[in-house]
Amino acid sequence: MQSPRFTAPHANADLLPVRMCNELVYCERLFHLEHVQGIFVDSADTINGRAEHERAEGRGRRRRSSKSPDLPPWPDVPRTLEVVSNDWGVRGKIDFIEVEDDQVTVVEAKHGKAPKPGPQQWRGMTLPEGAWPADTAQLGLYMAMLREYGLGAHEGRIFYRASRTTVTIAWTSALETFLHAVLRRAREVGQLATPPEPLRDSPKCPGCSLHEVCLPDEHYALREHEPPKRRLPVARDDRYVVHVTTPGSKLCKDGNALRIETRDGEPTRVLLKDVSHVSIFGPSQITAQTFAGLLREGIGVSHHTTTGTLLGVSHPLATRNVGLRRAQYRTADAEDKCLDIARALVLAKLRNQRTVLRRQARPASGVEDLSIPEAIARMKLSSRWAKRATTLDVLRGYEGEGARTYFSTLPLVLPDSWRGDLNGRTRRPPRDRVNALLSFAYALLTREAIAAIGRVGLDPMLGFFHSMIPGRPALALDIIEPFRPAWSDTAVLRLIGTGGIEHDDFTVNPSAVYLSDAGRRKLINAHERRAREQTRHPRFEYRMSYRRILELEVRVLGKYLLDELDEYVPLWTR
Repeated sequence: MQSPRFTAPHANADLLPVRMCNELVYCERLFHLEHVQGIFVDSADTINGRAEHERAEGRGRRRRSSKSPDLPPWPDVPRTLEVVSNDWGVRGKIDFIEVEDDQVTVVEAKHGKAPKPGPQQWRGMTLPEGAWPADTAQLGLYMAMLREYGLGAHEGRIFYRASRTTVTIAWTSALETFLHAVLRRAREVGQLATPPEPLRDSPKCPGCSLHEVCLPDEHYALREHEPPKRRLPVARDDRYVVHVTTPGSKLCKDGNALRIETRDGEPTRVLLKDVSHVSIFGPSQITAQTFAGLLREGIGVSHHTTTGTLLGVSHPLATRNVGLRRAQYRTADAEDKCLDIARALVLAKLRNQRTVLRRQARPASGVEDLSIPEAIARMKLSSRWAKRATTLDVLRGYEGEGARTYFSTLPLVLPDSWRGDLNGRTRRPPRDRVNALLSFAYALLTREAIAAIGRVGLDPMLGFFHSMIPGRPALALDIIEPFRPAWSDTAVLRLIGTGGIEHDDFTVNPSAVYLSDAGRRKLINAHERRAREQTRHPRFEYRMSYRRILELEVRVLGKYLLDELDEYVPLWTR
């Protein structure tokens, strides 16, 4: 999935864009996501539509009659026209107009097909035949604004490219009544703190660019505790994270690309369209122009120490969905609901840890140790007690007990040459090689969570399970709990088990163990392989990457915070 972009406030922010009126009639939830929350995701249709509008603008035609060469109020009417109406409370850009004699005609070109013959309906109102209601609203508002300017806009035309059909819409009192109803409804939906319910089984959803944000079928599947009846197409995000690990590197903007210069090697050039995020480790430089260009493209930048500790994340302006963050703050103050979320996260984490041990202990892996089943049984007991915990402190105690059992057993699934390199879980600083790998992997995972939380519009600093300490992203740490074993631990175990990393890829001193530059690159590659790995989602039963699942989990949490869902169940692996 392509990352959502968030629209910047307009100079006339109090005026409603005409395009948003089109979205409102098409789907009120889409209107709320785009207009109220400011989320926009490009799709093939939106990209093609922009290109077609640009081509139409370039070859637009204007016709005048010799009887009326100087039609007021403009002696020369442009091909495209930006219009504003305080009376109607809207603004927009007309892509194509024709002027002949004393008449001005608005022409709208649409990418899809015209509807089947017959009158169209919207909220009980009968609309002109031949055009979709959303397109009628857009064309009608353009006509209304031109009429306000004193021009004779008595009709407009809509051309549907896919069906090669042209529909003429006349200005009537019924059309004017419809337009006022659209604007009234837009103001009502714009005041809602939460978006309207998703459409159910609607044919509109597969063609919507925001269906991966809206999650219409997943929404009802979670409510009804059954898999979705259909699977909407999920676009693959083929962009990748750029990791800058060589100290002294310099990042510059080179046209539409990012250029990375190192002290010793040849510069590396990466097209911005192929980049989803930039992670900088250690002392490196990034120019102000590059920073601004990345943010403009919706690309965040994370800053790490050489050892992987996350210092901070620079990202584009957050979504305008203040209602979601207010719901997050209210939930954090509600002890019962906060405990429900924390308990669900802990149970999912313990279950996923048991799955890791169970998979690694299979005969095919060459590991058969009697203590592994015993550890799994003890962790299952910790899960039972965690399910009954009545306070966060008690829950944290059971989570810690399960974690101690897990990490004390984990050396048994390592190759013989690595079993002495893990002695329990140690951090800040790590005291052995495996802990150095785990700490670095968890830092990468935390960055992934902060980026996903930012795209959804939540506050990464306010969590429900982790206590709030200044400078600690509590919600990000909450979100990654079920993903630590499923993503990071699995990536580390595979890297060690396949010989992808050697003992020489570490810097060892009496007080700490850290990865070398070569070791960091190897672990980053293992993390990225796991991030892109496709797996079947246990609740939705279709395949997606772990990176996509992480963002999906944040969106599901957002639905629960807004009371769209009655229960929050994080990811668990089979």
